[in-house]
Amino acid sequence: MSEDATDAAGADGTNATNGPAWTRITLEDVHAVDFEVPIASSRAADCTTLADRYQAALESLTSEGDARQTPAWRVFHFLTAVLTMYYRPDQPNSPYGPCFQWSDGSRTAIPSDFRAHCDVLATLATRASHPVLRARLSDVAWLLDRTQGHLALAAVDAYTDVIELSERDELMHRGASEPGAFHHDAVIYLRRALQLGRAVGWEKPPVARAKAVLVRLRERAVAAMEHAAIRWLSTVDLDFAVSDPAAIGASITSVLRDSNASFFLLARVELWRLAARAYGAAKNDDAKHHALGEAAECLVVHALAQTDSATLRAHFLSNAIAALHGIPGKKARRNELRHQLIHVQASVPDEMGVFSETINLQPFIDEVLPLVETGDALDHLLLIARLGRSPVQAELEQEARRSVAEHPLLSLFGGAHLDRHGKVVARTSPAGGADRVDASVVQAQIARSEAIRRQIVMQGRVEPVLRAVRDRHFISDETFVLLLQQSPAVPDDLLGTIARGLACFVQGDRVGATYILTPLLEAILRYILQNQGDDVTKFDDATETQQDWTLSRLFQERRTELEAVLGVDLTADLDRIFLQRPGPSLRHAVAHGLLHDADPYGSDAMYGCWLLYCLCVIPLIRHTAALRAALGGALA
Repeated sequence: MSEDATDAAGADGTNATNGPAWTRITLEDVHAVDFEVPIASSRAADCTTLADRYQAALESLTSEGDARQTPAWRVFHFLTAVLTMYYRPDQPNSPYGPCFQWSDGSRTAIPSDFRAHCDVLATLATRASHPVLRARLSDVAWLLDRTQGHLALAAVDAYTDVIELSERDELMHRGASEPGAFHHDAVIYLRRALQLGRAVGWEKPPVARAKAVLVRLRERAVAAMEHAAIRWLSTVDLDFAVSDPAAIGASITSVLRDSNASFFLLARVELWRLAARAYGAAKNDDAKHHALGEAAECLVVHALAQTDSATLRAHFLSNAIAALHGIPGKKARRNELRHQLIHVQASVPDEMGVFSETINLQPFIDEVLPLVETGDALDHLLLIARLGRSPVQAELEQEARRSVAEHPLLSLFGGAHLDRHGKVVARTSPAGGADRVDASVVQAQIARSEAIRRQIVMQGRVEPVLRAVRDRHFISDETFVLLLQQSPAVPDDLLGTIARGLACFVQGDRVGATYILTPLLEAILRYILQNQGDDVTKFDDATETQQDWTLSRLFQERRTELEAVLGVDLTADLDRIFLQRPGPSLRHAVAHGLLHDADPYGSDAMYGCWLLYCLCVIPLIRHTAALRAALGGALA
């Protein structure tokens, strides 16, 4: 945990009103300290490594004696706080957030914490020579004071310097297996540079330089047939309309047509879709439709290659049919694929009779963190889904009835369950005697015991692993897009949204994960049932209209089908966390704005997100070897 959080808690002898050490920094401190000494020899192209250098320097100061009141102590803490802010490239108006945030409201630094120190930020930015440090300082300084346009341009220049230095192997990106600028962090720097450029002057020289670097890198990626870099850089180019979109589409198409290109099929799907986007921006509908058709045919080939799994074949055939929707002249092809899909779906119930995984959890309880020390990103992402399992419903009911029998006074009278505002949200009937305990009493007892279990599972197992995974890997939306393309629980038209929600969960963005993933449970369950051939719509005879089943109706009317696919225990667990009262009733709370700010950081919301994570990822576990081969090391 960073010093700015521990100081606020009083770890360094200060109290909450005094704040962390860096809040007492002055311009005199800046001028008194050679603040780049700890990073002078660093070739790092990322803020995290530089922050680690400053943290080591602080530890060295402490070992030499009481240095907590020295200028170096305050300056190094200040820089550590700036460098450890979490960067959110998809939120250009609020690009930095806390690295950590806890359920009691405490957190690490955010930009507004530095508002009283804009002069310090600006001074450090103008004096910094390391481009990564200069970029972060200039960026935050301008973010707090938009009148300082020269600082934004300085940040653009610094971000561009980082990329060019990494091109020349003078800087190295964190976690990169080899030198160079074909790295996700380089793309993030380019995106931020262009965001700043749009704000302070699109045609100004530093911005023009950043645009030229983007075009050069994109063309190099095409020439080198680096499919990941092509996707990243072409996406940024299209987002900011730097190049002619027709030229971008043509370059991607040329790579895909090259016989030497050895992209795996799902990478080809993404590149064809990107080409379609480019042609769409260029108003070339014929080329756009052709590219979308090629993407669909790649999905068909990939579906037919899943010879060991009818579920995966049905999943990708469904994706292909959806991809052909709206393309002129493809009606016959869609009908042909639908016939194939119906044939494949006949085998799905045999394969997916029970949607469960038998896992011995004891090793995870005893040695959960050492398990993250070995393996790659794919291993660790699959591990998260294997850290627990839904309790056996029959055992829960048996234990609840035993508890009522042993403590009869607890359920002698009926009860009312209130929310935080005092409203009655559920009622429990009297127990009714040991031999005929009312079902509502059993449900209430289960809700109490499950609240404890969820806290143990989340705080004792899942959260430590998530933190370890974040420390070892860069997990982004792109990571989950690659992974979830293989999941039979993820609808193709919601792939990006579900990927965003799961990325938020792993990254520690509890608010984003809760509010993105919770509403998607309904769509995921409908999709799973549809792939089994089940009808998930209702026909209104009076109005002659069809409507999709809601989540509550799915559990009421299609529970048997859900239990056949997911298993009785997981189905009951989903019901308890998202629908039942007493209980979190997470779906209702999210839909109607009933959660308060701390709720997404609690164990109930986190457990709900984890269940959705498991729902999407568990089907992939038994296909780990095939998945690794299909991804071609993209998640290493």
